[in-house]
Amino acid sequence: MNLVNAQEIINTFNLLNESKLNYILLRNIDNELPSNLIVGKDIDILVHKKDEKEFMSFFNTHKYQKIKHPHENNIFLYGVNKFQFIHNQSNSILFDLNFQIAVRSLDAGQWIPLDQMIQESAWENRRFEKVNDKFGYWTLSYNDEFITLIARSIFDKREFQQGYINRINELYSNIDIDDVVEKLNMVFFKFTPYLLEMIKDKDFDNIINKYLTFKEY
Repeated sequence: MNLVNAQEIINTFNLLNESKLNYILLRNIDNELPSNLIVGKDIDILVHKKDEKEFMSFFNTHKYQKIKHPHENNIFLYGVNKFQFIHNQSNSILFDLNFQIAVRSLDAGQWIPLDQMIQESAWENRRFEKVNDKFGYWTLSYNDEFITLIARSIFDKREFQQGYINRINELYSNIDIDDVVEKLNMVFFKFTPYLLEMIKDKDFDNIINKYLTFKEY
């Protein structure tokens, strides 16, 4: 199993941070970054569509090239822009640029955005995660990370993988429950209290089936 060189990842994020470009690392499951990222696995970052040219200029300067994205022929609805792969062949780092926080719909798998409240909160409440003296990155608030990991597990992955479960459990003690409930209501509506109760009880195995068969709307 080949891993991306950790120092290359550290250097790249240091350059991003110094550039003052606004980005958000959407997740770092199992603390893949900086030392445990498998070659070929992408790093998901959120950027503003209006800043696309600046990001492309930054990546071009540092020898990244745009390559074909596996989802480029998918259907994107309600203002979701297509994802973009940016790859550096010399250091094997692959970025997946997201312009909105999007999930797959449960019908035909189209990409749709999470509620606007969540989109705005992602930027308003982002935080800087300082891993150590050499490595840090901008990421989602605890509340927004908690919500997006749940949504991704249900809509995109159709399962709660162990890395996601570990992180959701870790975040649970740090969230503002009132804020989380308000935002989850925009995604899961009347299923929200049941969802949170199952997460509290660590009953992850049954969440998706319960949601798909929920009839109390």
